[in-house]
Amino acid sequence: MPLTKLEFRPGINKESTSYANEGGYFACDKVRFRSGYAEKLGGWVNQSSETFLGICHTLWNWITFGGSNLLGLGTNSKYYIENGGIYYDVTPIYSSGVIGSNPFTTTNGSLLVTVSQTGHGSTIGTYVTFSGVANSGVINGINFDGEFEIVGVPTSNSYQIVAPNVAISTGSGGGSLVVSQMQLPAGLSTFGGGVGWGKPPWGSGGWGSATAVGTDLRLWSQDNFNDDLIFNYRRGPIYYWTLDLANYARARLLSTIANETIRATTTALVSASVTTITVADPTGIESGAVITGSGIAAGTYVTTAYDGGFSVPLSATTTGSFTISTLTISYAGRHIPEQTNQVLTSSVSNFTICFGSNPYSPATFTADFDPMLVRWSDADNPYDWVPTATNQSGEQLLSHGSFIQCALDTRQEILIWSDAALFSMQYLGPPYVWGINLLMDNISIISPNAAIAVNNVTYWMGVDKFYMYSGRVETLPCTLRQYVYTDINTSQYGQIVCGTNEGYNEIWWFYPSADSQVNNRYVIYNHLERIWYYGTMDRTAWLDSPGLRTYPLGVFSIQNSYLDTAINSSITTISLLDAASYPNSGVVTIGTEQISYTGKTNNTLTGCTRGVNSTTAASHIQYSPVTFKVPNQVMLHEFGNDDVSQSPSLPIEAYIESSDFDISDGETFGYVWRMLPDLTFAGSNANSPSITLTVKPRQNSGSNYTAADQPTVTRTATIPVQQFTGQVYTRIRGRQMSFRLDSVDKGVAWQMGAMRIDVRPDGRR
Repeated sequence: MPLTKLEFRPGINKESTSYANEGGYFACDKVRFRSGYAEKLGGWVNQSSETFLGICHTLWNWITFGGSNLLGLGTNSKYYIENGGIYYDVTPIYSSGVIGSNPFTTTNGSLLVTVSQTGHGSTIGTYVTFSGVANSGVINGINFDGEFEIVGVPTSNSYQIVAPNVAISTGSGGGSLVVSQMQLPAGLSTFGGGVGWGKPPWGSGGWGSATAVGTDLRLWSQDNFNDDLIFNYRRGPIYYWTLDLANYARARLLSTIANETIRATTTALVSASVTTITVADPTGIESGAVITGSGIAAGTYVTTAYDGGFSVPLSATTTGSFTISTLTISYAGRHIPEQTNQVLTSSVSNFTICFGSNPYSPATFTADFDPMLVRWSDADNPYDWVPTATNQSGEQLLSHGSFIQCALDTRQEILIWSDAALFSMQYLGPPYVWGINLLMDNISIISPNAAIAVNNVTYWMGVDKFYMYSGRVETLPCTLRQYVYTDINTSQYGQIVCGTNEGYNEIWWFYPSADSQVNNRYVIYNHLERIWYYGTMDRTAWLDSPGLRTYPLGVFSIQNSYLDTAINSSITTISLLDAASYPNSGVVTIGTEQISYTGKTNNTLTGCTRGVNSTTAASHIQYSPVTFKVPNQVMLHEFGNDDVSQSPSLPIEAYIESSDFDISDGETFGYVWRMLPDLTFAGSNANSPSITLTVKPRQNSGSNYTAADQPTVTRTATIPVQQFTGQVYTRIRGRQMSFRLDSVDKGVAWQMGAMRIDVRPDGRR
């Protein structure tokens, strides 16, 4: 027989059997298709030598008017602004003040410290900074001047931290001037992760007391207001970070800033010890606005009894009598939503919009949260949320669904997904401002970060299929639908993230497989070639910013933990306080020892090998920090050919396998005695780049590859193919066969073309 060219359809199809997909590809990992041909993915490298704390699920990139290229990065415990490879901690402060006399209690030889602080309101994973500690900060051998992570919350009036070294004695201390700066209470690193007795929300307050956060995964949304950043965590308040490249001051509540921002000035007749004043001009005064001036107590605001007239009711009695008092009136920060699922700034007129919100109520400042309410500020003003005849602030309730999952600002409209429908929100101008129309009912979106807009088309992942919207909603055909949805962790939908890799016309979704608590797989849709492929990769967030960043950004992050119990130098199962976010296998570091593990059961690492990578196995005390070998980092993708996220760097192991193809329709056996590979290694930096070609014969579709099961199958041929290999000899026999290409070496890049095989007839049996 003459040489036969092997040409295959691009993309991976697992919706049928391997043989039924003849002429296509059936499996791959870390491989993409470009111009119809398979090639290995590019490598990745840390964008910085620095690292950050907590698990990051979202990234936001912007360039200031002054040209600074900034990256917002929110984790379950902190919020950072990255600039020039440095992560600046701008996490809001939840509470601050002197916490009492001698708050630190230590135990000799232990890393665990109990801190007394009445009504602290915090959670496990929260960070707290101490100052003003007596004896230059050192109590019982521990320096308490600095930042610590809360690892236990036994009562509403105490919490536990881990010290950098063991205490040298048992006792209490710290003095009477210890100041605690408690950061925003941490959220969960995985959905429901760590929930149970002693974990949040259990144990985060006294019996019957309210908790600061619930059991939701900590997800952030963010957008720019000019140079500044507006952001919030899901079901949390809105925070505002003012551009400050000199100090990187912490973000603050938008409502607090509004209460400090002057909206109007007027004069008034102020009598002593009264709760009502008469102003000369009521313009700009609203209930909730803070009033300052002579005779007005600090923090006084206008009560909800205000009717817009010259008589203004106050929340506190006046402190003096003045015939003419010049007053300043702030915006009504008390009417800014206290909770929202998502906040964004519209590309039209710079509205700040909340999706899921507390409604505006002139009679109260604490209206109940409505998960289906869309509410917006005045145009180009994030401080003004009180609807009036002279502004464009307003709200509208959606009709289909029980909560708003997410929103996406596209070129012509804002798309809003509830848990059951898709809506279009378009700017109309006064008096209606925004119009919201139902696009389609009875659809879904799997997570708040599962949608992306590309070339005026929006793509998203639903709970059982993929969708696209280009003016109408359509199901996106997927040749990997069954593969993805039959092996996905349904309890961790919220972690799924979507992003683009526009250099290759790709849309990526990262998701957790059924046996994983964290994202460990990806599925890609190539929107130019309309094909799908997939693979394995641990990424918690992804961002492609063409024009802003040179490379796509992928995030690897886990919530590092501590030893739950002391271990000796030989134990092979290691229990942590919380291992929910750790991958199912990997390498951890305790002290100077590195330990590899092959499995994870709840909070226990199993199959441990002690003292790997030329380190020495040792004993470790309870509460010793346990860090993952790969540090939390933002990585530059499509950079080089290898995994340079750790030292030493590792090769990226990639493969692609074809579906079965038959020989002469499978009626007779064929003897394949040689193959002519068609491969290019352009872009490789290895001295002798090569891949491994494996040819797998089969007697029929129901048979196995091994000769033991099917004696008529002679053997599987595995041959190294180097850069200048012209032909390889195989000597295999079968009715049908497939081939596989494997790349396991460092520095190798490859793209395959159209291989040819030389086949001879070899009988019917």
